[in-house]
Amino acid sequence: MTKSINQIGLLFRVSSKPQETDGGGLEVQKRLGLEIANRLQLEPIEFNEGVQSSFKVEINQRPKLVELLDEIQKPNGIRKVWVFNTDRLGRYSNSWYSILKVFIDYGVEIYIGEDLNPYDLSSSVDKLTINILSSISQYDNELRRMRSVLGKRNSLKNGNTYVGGTVPFGYTVEGKNLVIHPTESKYIKKMYEMYSEGKSPMEIKVFLDHQTEVNPRRSVKGWNVGTILSMLKKEIYKGVQIWEWKEKLPNGEEEIVESFELKVPPIINENFWNEVQEKIQNHYPLQFDGKSRKSLLKGLLICPKCKLRLGHRFKTNNHYYGKCSEDNWRKVGKKNDLKSCPIKKSPRMEVLDEKIIDSVIEVIKNSKRKREDYKIKNLQTKFDEVENIRLQKSTLERKIRGKNSELSKIEEQEIQIEFDIRIGNLTEKKGELLKKKFGEHIQVLKEEIENLKGELEVFSNSKGWIDWLEKMNEEIEKLKTQSLEKKREFLFSVLKEIQIIYDQKKQSHKIDIKFLLPLVGDSILYNVERDDNGFKTYNLKEGSTVYEMEVDSFVPNNSKDQSYKGELVQRIVELKEIEGYSLEKICEILNKEGKKPIGGGIWYKSRVSSFYSYNRKLLPKVEGVRKMN
Repeated sequence: MTKSINQIGLLFRVSSKPQETDGGGLEVQKRLGLEIANRLQLEPIEFNEGVQSSFKVEINQRPKLVELLDEIQKPNGIRKVWVFNTDRLGRYSNSWYSILKVFIDYGVEIYIGEDLNPYDLSSSVDKLTINILSSISQYDNELRRMRSVLGKRNSLKNGNTYVGGTVPFGYTVEGKNLVIHPTESKYIKKMYEMYSEGKSPMEIKVFLDHQTEVNPRRSVKGWNVGTILSMLKKEIYKGVQIWEWKEKLPNGEEEIVESFELKVPPIINENFWNEVQEKIQNHYPLQFDGKSRKSLLKGLLICPKCKLRLGHRFKTNNHYYGKCSEDNWRKVGKKNDLKSCPIKKSPRMEVLDEKIIDSVIEVIKNSKRKREDYKIKNLQTKFDEVENIRLQKSTLERKIRGKNSELSKIEEQEIQIEFDIRIGNLTEKKGELLKKKFGEHIQVLKEEIENLKGELEVFSNSKGWIDWLEKMNEEIEKLKTQSLEKKREFLFSVLKEIQIIYDQKKQSHKIDIKFLLPLVGDSILYNVERDDNGFKTYNLKEGSTVYEMEVDSFVPNNSKDQSYKGELVQRIVELKEIEGYSLEKICEILNKEGKKPIGGGIWYKSRVSSFYSYNRKLLPKVEGVRKMN
């Protein structure tokens, strides 16, 4: 018999730092595992995972477990394994079944807790028992997690303000509440004051790194610029904290089950906090935030050369759709050929959105196919015989009377329930359930009545068959006032894609809107024959699937005027070279004076720097005494 068969693998793991020292902590597990190995007279081989969650974690993210499985799969490898309980192996079904398969394939016996009798996975009964125990363990863990979440939620609902986890810098915890830390809060105020005075996050970092009485929460290497910027944006410092209960859906997405606002002691005055946020927006205007920000045409716009779908970019003063060159930063290896790419300038979002939606609506309104589809779908009844129309009107009117009668009775019963609750014939709980049930029924009835009235209106309106085109146009025009999601849904239902290139000579974007159906310029060819209603029959002649248009990228405003541009350059040169002001101060002065930058909006540091660098050559070097700011 080889040595490995006389060995037992001991797997230790806890899910979180606090569990490291609790009743099932690492030391307790190790002591019990070694005791079991000694009693079985087996050589213990330890596999200590330390603090390692196994929830939604794949095997390849648990190196010590991989080592154990590797030892098992060797010829004459480890054939006995001990765990504190079954969830030490895994809580996530996919990883659990992978581990179980290895154990079954190599005839591994599992020892659990203090039990000296192993579970033999070659036995169907033991295999079923292990599966049941694992499922119970997973259920217990999930139940424990839910209790923890609900306990935290109820605690916060009852007025406590500490949500758990790392205590925010500037605060400390007393009981279950956040209170202002007397020392750290001084540095929070100092950070906001420094940023308001024009200091950069890097300058604030350097200042904090030289302070001996405070340290960052998680880093031992000093303060981080990104952390400082993040802290300057945190609402908690103005006294607001948001708690969210999040759960993962089966598809991997995250859903917010509940969210509410908590009031904590503010360190920064709200007005001052808002002023700092405005400065941050000016200094860091570009946000690549594709998750929370949405645009009308993302997913439809495509470069015909690079075959890339254009994303979107959001600035404080301008939103635009990206160009192919902006995709290169994420590529490894072969990059996009920027020289041959036809999109040399990004299209402005607001202008392009408006032009596209107007053009698509115009094509739909003029399409003969869409007109006929609408007429057939909505007004075919107008071409029925008069007697048939009368009968259908009568039927609809009878249904409406019946629904109105039913609605009156249900509303009377709803009033009776309220009366019975007040006089004690019904308990409040049962009464509320009945009211809810009747309320839902009333809502359904009202919707049915409105639908019936709509149908009746079509039959009652003698001009309907004449005005159908106007009605169709009114419905399509309503699209312009609908939500972004509704507009996107409409566009994706009629369009395949939108190809875009930039014409540098004309300073415009050429657009090819590609429809799913050949609607552009379609027509109707009438025949000599007539149908049963006396109307001429016809054939539809298909049009094109492509609608071509051009969007001017030249922005007409006063900043395009050369004299105004020269005035701007002159002013910035004076402020920078003679007055000696910083870029921060120049931004403040120009914005106060109402001198708008090219393209509109407001000035921020990178904008001033770029404008100055490109346009300084327009003026001769300024002679004069430079003042020190």
